[in-house]
This record gives sequence, C-alpha cells and structure tokens, in this order.
Amino acid sequence: MVKILIADDDSGKIKHLRDVLDRIPEIQSYDVSQDVISAKKYLSRGHYDLLILDLNLPLRAGDDPKAENGINFLNDISRESKLAKPFHIIGLTAFEELKDKFAKNFSDDLWALIKYESNNNKWEKQVTGKIEYLVQSKRSLQNPSNTGYNFDLAIVTALHEPELQSILNLDGNWQDFKLPNDSTEYHKGIFQTTKQKIKVVAASAPQMGMVASSVLATKMIHYFRPKFVAMCGIAAGIKGSGNIGDILITDLSFDSGSGKINTDSNGDAKFEPDYRSLDLETDLKEDLLACKSKREFLDEIKRKWSADSPDTELNLRIGPLASGAGVIENNRIIDEIRGHNRKLIGIDMETYGIYYAVKHCSKPRPEYVISMKSISDFADSLKNDKFQKYASYTSASFMFKFMTEKVSFNES
Repeated sequence: MVKILIADDDSGKIKHLRDVLDRIPEIQSYDVSQDVISAKKYLSRGHYDLLILDLNLPLRAGDDPKAENGINFLNDISRESKLAKPFHIIGLTAFEELKDKFAKNFSDDLWALIKYESNNNKWEKQVTGKIEYLVQSKRSLQNPSNTGYNFDLAIVTALHEPELQSILNLDGNWQDFKLPNDSTEYHKGIFQTTKQKIKVVAASAPQMGMVASSVLATKMIHYFRPKFVAMCGIAAGIKGSGNIGDILITDLSFDSGSGKINTDSNGDAKFEPDYRSLDLETDLKEDLLACKSKREFLDEIKRKWSADSPDTELNLRIGPLASGAGVIENNRIIDEIRGHNRKLIGIDMETYGIYYAVKHCSKPRPEYVISMKSISDFADSLKNDKFQKYASYTSASFMFKFMTEKVSFNES
C-alpha cells in the first residue's frame, strides 16, 4: 500500500531503518539509494509515498558525502519536473549540528528533519507514526464509501446483440471506452431531458448467466459507483401471464436452482427448493404500478416499432421472476417452478445475480436496482428468436422513459 524511498549511505542506519520498516505489513515496497544521482533515478521512474532523506550524501557512488548534497537534492525535487514528487519527506540525520543548521530548509516546506540515534528509539516512533498515518490516509482514499456516486445509472445486459444494442440505439451520445486491465467494453452517455441530465454507463456480459452478469455488475459498481442499476433485455414469459414484448418488472427475484437434491423412496433424485428472494424497493414499485394503471409510455413504445410485432397490446407486468442456470424449453420445468410461486411472471438467467450483487456489494451501494426485461418467448418447444429484437426494444424503451420521466436523480 505504501512505497518508500530511502536515500542514505550509512549502512548501519540503513539496517536499522529496514528493521523498522519490515515490522509494518502495509509497506508495499521500499528502495534504497546511497547517493543523490541514483536517488534521482528512482524518482524519475515512479512515485513514492515517503522519502526518508539523509543529508550527508555523496553526489554519486564513490564521492565523499556532503551535507549540501542532501539539501540540494531536496530543492531539486521541487524544481525538476521529471522527478515524481513524494507525498511526504522526512529528513533523518545522525549529526546534531546538521539538524540545527538545516532544520529551517525542511520546516519552510512543512517537512520534518529529525535526529537519528542508534541507542534511542524516539526517531523510530516518529517514522513509524508518519507511516501509519500514510497507511490510514491511503486506506481512507481508496475506500469508495468516502466518496459519492460518479454515475447516475448503470445498465447491464446479458448479451450485446440484441439487448445492449437496443440500449445503444437510445439517444445518449454514447462513447465507447475500456479500462486498464479489463477486457470489458463500456459505453458512457447522457440521457438529457428538460428536467435533468442523467449520466449513464452500460455494458454487456461476455455470456449469459447469473455468474457473468453478477461479476459485470460488481465491476461496474466498483468502477463507476452508480446510484441506480438496471438490468434490461429479454426473458421467458409465463403463458397466460403476459404476451410477447410485455415488460416484466421483477418485484421479487429468486434463484430457481437454490435448494437441496435428495433421494426419494424409489431411489430417484428429488429436488427440494430453498428460495431466498430479493425484493424491489417499495417506492419504485409504487411508481411502476402507476405507470401500469395509466398505461404511460406503453402505447407510444408499441407505435414507434416499425418492424414485425405481435398483434397484442403492450403491457407492463410486475411480479416475481425466477433466475436459473440454463435456458429452459420445457413446460414441466416451468410448472414445477411456478408451483412454488403461483404469481410467477417470467424466467431468465441473470436477474437474481444482479439483485444479489447490488444488495451485497461494498459501500456506497447503489440506492436502487431493477430488472425490466421483456418477454421474447415462453420457454417451451415453440421457443425461437423471432421477437428478440422487439422485446429488447420494448425493454430498453420503457427503461429510458421511466428513468428520464419518473426517476429524479437530482434528489439526495
């Protein structure tokens, strides 16, 4: 966590310093330079949190040490742009006369020059105290709970085509970007309305499933600290509880594969479910129920779709949604899951993972998470891809309308 550079040519003092530093586990690394030239090379290659500087230093290896070399080096750190400036500097000298002579050079820049004595541990306590302060301040800096939200909304989809593409078709002035050491392609944009400007980041997982989507959501929460997380895309509906294209709002999410496999009296495997559900925030649900009853946005979204669409009107369905590990094309499996939740409105492979990631991530957690997927099939033998683009479109369009017109991101 903390990087330190020691500039000192006294082997006894260096050993003593090493003994002190080796007792502090948070020290990431420390380098030792025994002359000014090599110390400058270290500072030109990278940043250090702390420089422990002896005054009586040789300019280069083999030269005689001079106190002026240490002071000139201290001044050069401020003057030379090629040198990375350490966050803190401690002068450490074994000579009382040098401490008296050059104390002002350090105090003028609010650094400290302290006396080293091999038989007195006062300097050890001072150096250790400074390093512990650095550790605590860096830990505080790296703790995202000490900062606010960077993005208003993070949108997660399971697939790039057609789900994420439907998001990117929205008016957002999108920009593609990547982060160091991360293969995911992210997209940032702004949903602009007369009332507010919503900062948005979106991405798709590399594959379907709870694990992939949960990992992606966790990364996006860590990197971008969004206030709101939304899952968009397609899902399987329940026959009799919705039509193709209907938007499914998950007010209760559960893992349909959670439970125990026992053996019945005939020796056959028997699955005993143990569902642990995660719920939608109540205030969000109230707003969505109002949209449903007033049919806000729904007719407009259906009317603007120019390609093939089903003959049924577009509706909003709010209820439980089950997430499982595999694609289902079997009515019997659907009936078994529905038998444990008669109000089931749909099945997918991701929503529970998104809800879980948001509910259990490190702070600051997003204030809200919602899954608004649309029905593209009914998870039976007739399952096909015919209406996947339409379902992705209705999901993305309703998300856009709801976020821009019903959610106020300006409220704390």
